[in-house]
Amino acid sequence: MTMFSTATPDIDKKIQEIEDEDLRNCMEGQGCSDAEIEVAIRNMHLLDEIRRLEDILCEPEEILNILLEKGWKKEEIEKAFAHNAL
Repeated sequence: MTMFSTATPDIDKKIQEIEDEDLRNCMEGQGCSDAEIEVAIRNMHLLDEIRRLEDILCEPEEILNILLEKGWKKEEIEKAFAHNAL
């Protein structure tokens, strides 16, 4: 387990980096390509954003607009919504 100082300026960012590295290591161990790993990490970040926004009671249209403003592509968001609904 990786340890870090509580003085780290952005704890959430550090936790995300650790989770990304864990996923990368797992997928590399399964023989996934770098491109597949990057897509999986990006999708994980998008799903995390959607769940965070759902937790603060945003409506789907509001979530879509917020994510578009953050630079996500509409197709990515729609695909993540479809996956998240399963």
